[in-house]
Amino acid sequence: MTSTASLVDFASTLETVEEWLTEYISASHPEIGRTGPICPFVAPSRKNRTMEIRLRLAGHAPTLDLIEEIARSSLREYELTTWQGRNPMLRAMVVALPDLRSEDTGLLDQAHARVKDTFVAQGLMIGQFHENCEVTAARNPRFTVSKAPLPLFAIRAIALHDVFFLSERPHWFQQYRERFGKFFGPGSTVMDPHLVQRYQEAEQAYGGPP
Repeated sequence: MTSTASLVDFASTLETVEEWLTEYISASHPEIGRTGPICPFVAPSRKNRTMEIRLRLAGHAPTLDLIEEIARSSLREYELTTWQGRNPMLRAMVVALPDLRSEDTGLLDQAHARVKDTFVAQGLMIGQFHENCEVTAARNPRFTVSKAPLPLFAIRAIALHDVFFLSERPHWFQQYRERFGKFFGPGSTVMDPHLVQRYQEAEQAYGGPP
C-alpha cells in the first residue's frame, strides 16, 4: 500500500512555501489598502534567521481534532525551538499540511477558531492560509488576503499592527494592551491613524486598563 508520506514531495513543498513567502507575503499588493508588504513581519524574520518551516501530514481521513492537535503541538514546538536569531519578536513558524485536500481546508478555519485563545494568551498570533480562505485584509474587506497555494498555519509574536485582529474580544485586546498600550498614551508614537482609531475604539468598548 502506498503511504501518504510517499505521495508528498517534501522538497517541492518547501520550495512552494519559500516562493509564497517571497513573491506574495513579502511583496506589496495593490489591494492591501496600505503601502508595504502584505506581512511586514516576514522579511525581517527571514533575514534574522528566525523563520522556521515545518511539514505535517494530515493523512487520508483528517478530522477537526487532528488539525487542532497539529496546531497545538506546533505551539509546543514553537516554545521548545532553539532559535538561531536573537530577537524573540521576530520568531515565526510556518506549518504546512501539503496532503490536506482542498475540500478539507475548512478544518484549518475551524481549528484556528478553537486555538486562537491559547495562542494569544501566550503572546502569539496564529493565522490560517489556504486556497479557499475567506479572511479579508484589515483595510480592505473586499480583498481575501490569506490565500496560499497549500494549506498552512503561520505562528509569530504579537506585533503592533495586530490591534486589527485582537480588538474583537476583550481578553484578546487585554493581551495586546499589556504589550503595546504604552505606545498609544499621551505623546503617542504610533503614526498610523487607523491603528490609533482601532485601539481607541477597543479601549472605549472594553474600558480602560484594569
